[in-house]
Amino acid sequence: MDLLYYENFKSCSYFVPTYKRQGSYFDINLNGLNVEANFESINNGVVKIVRMGNNFKKSYWLHIYTVYRYFKDKGEPIKRIVLETSNGSYEINVSDILLREKWIKKELNKLKSTKKVHGSHCKFCKIKNQCHLEFLREGDYSVVPNLSKPMIEDLKNMNLDPLTVIKTNQIEKLDKRFKKPLYNLKSLIENQVYVIDKHSLPEDYIVFDVETYLNKDFLFGFLENETYIPFFLGKNAYKNAVKMVDFLYERDKVLLHYDKNDLTALKKLSSKYPILRDKLNKISSRTCDLYEIIRKNYSLPVVSYSLKDISKYFGFDWKTELNGFAVIPEYKSYLNGNKNALKNIFKYNEDDCRATKLVLESLKTI
Repeated sequence: MDLLYYENFKSCSYFVPTYKRQGSYFDINLNGLNVEANFESINNGVVKIVRMGNNFKKSYWLHIYTVYRYFKDKGEPIKRIVLETSNGSYEINVSDILLREKWIKKELNKLKSTKKVHGSHCKFCKIKNQCHLEFLREGDYSVVPNLSKPMIEDLKNMNLDPLTVIKTNQIEKLDKRFKKPLYNLKSLIENQVYVIDKHSLPEDYIVFDVETYLNKDFLFGFLENETYIPFFLGKNAYKNAVKMVDFLYERDKVLLHYDKNDLTALKKLSSKYPILRDKLNKISSRTCDLYEIIRKNYSLPVVSYSLKDISKYFGFDWKTELNGFAVIPEYKSYLNGNKNALKNIFKYNEDDCRATKLVLESLKTI
């Protein structure tokens, strides 16, 4: 159990993180509980821990205590622990840790109970797909995208079971709001793609994807045909933004992206660089959100409509284990001097672009 994902494990003790953050990792058994934690460095008895939250969360004490116990059990006493967050650093003395030891042990004991629950934490779990299919086999239809518990209750009040509805081909007879969710269930049960409504898909396009760190959109990646073209807005941000806008403006093609955040990032450049506004307005007017097209018009045998899940269904092979959240600690690691971290982000961004293209082209064959 990696304490960096404490909140996820608190929700579901079966959680398996998809991404392992930077740092020196260790395992330790605390009162019968196997715990994994990490630290950034140790120097003259001062241990540094990095957490990505903006503020000092109460749960961070579990991480601090685990690091303290690790060095104590090794016979390597420490003077203090420095906890670094996005908004600053905190110095914790051993006496501060010991004052909270009783409460910390109590909280750790709570994590011993085994439970499997689905929720927002599933997004970052390696075994999400198999768990959700297990829930589905047990009759928990709320794991189906868009098939909410209130909607299931509405069907029950009409003496309708979702599984019976799809097996007897009654979906089209129900109110329109049930159509897409029930086709999502049918798609999962039958492992088949369903076209709900026909939609024209772009032929001549450029794919783009944006990476963000603390509200700073620092990497705009584009895929034209099979060529990946990144624009890094770190150093020389304005100069590279101009090059990027000119690149897009001259091509006059549809910009294909996956969800609205990418388009929002493009539009934000208009406020930051007013001189580019006219060109950006024209560029933004010819975009296409593939996520919205799929959400409204296709039912796929996946437990979530994330780009990663859908592209994997169509056979895309991801080169990294990064995700949108993992980009944050990776970029921070780059800012601290780790150049490989930025290379990983570029690989992830390129994968996002290539996965988007694969999904679009796969939909054209259906």
